Amino acid sequence: MGEIEYSEDISGLTPEDLDGFGYIEPDLGSSSSVFDTVDTVFSVGIPLFAILFIAGVGFIIFVVVRNHRKAKSAGFDPLTLETDLMARAANSAMLAPKKSLEDKLSELDSLHSRGIITRDEFLQARRDALSE
Repeated sequence: MGEIEYSEDISGLTPEDLDGFGYIEPDLGSSSSVFDTVDTVFSVGIPLFAILFIAGVGFIIFVVVRNHRKAKSAGFDPLTLETDLMARAANSAMLAPKKSLEDKLSELDSLHSRGIITRDEFLQARRDALSE
């Protein structure tokens, strides 16, 4: 087969003239190409993700610095704060098992016999223990 030769210059034709040749003029305003959609998502999505990521990291840094300062001002070591609080909770009277009445009375007897509490304090503490 031979080459097709064009005898006319088509640069001067109007869109109406090109309709007969099956030429479709691209509509730049309403593109539905997958590539255009992906390009739009990336051009909007990546900067949006970057902004949200930076905001999230900034918020985390803000919270960590604030907690560090708060722990320091309360007299705690911020690096061991959680361990310190767990140790205090484990040793607190709140979490200790309740003493039985017999244990309380024997402790009072021991304190009185060693002279740590007076007779009046012993009797008052005994009444309090028995009334619980």
